[in-house]
Amino acid sequence: MRVVIDEGVPRQLVQALTERGIDAVRFPRNWISLSNGALIRACEAAGFDMLVTNDKNIADQQSLHGRRLTVVALPHNRRRAILERADDVVDTLRRAGPGEHIVIEIDGTRTVRRLVAGELIIERLPALPNFQY
Repeated sequence: MRVVIDEGVPRQLVQALTERGIDAVRFPRNWISLSNGALIRACEAAGFDMLVTNDKNIADQQSLHGRRLTVVALPHNRRRAILERADDVVDTLRRAGPGEHIVIEIDGTRTVRRLVAGELIIERLPALPNFQY
């Protein structure tokens, strides 16, 4: 699994994920001005399977139906708190499937959204402990 870490996510998460066996890289600088649709296409064209971001609205703005890219949205971008929860981020990445949008909320709930035969399916992964600020 190849993961790209969005510009708003603490860059130190790349190393934390790599240490846990995830092939993670930092967001390329030349992607900074891309719209969400162009970003999704760029991620797929570059061979990434997942995008880790803080943008919880990507799924509302862009359909992931038929795409292999998975988008995982973190609850916030506080470096210490996110790095302390790197194992939970890895668990979420490993449970994700192609074309899914997973939102991790501050209360630890993890909501998975995907389209199946044109129908929106919403499921929950096992909850995590609350994320602290």
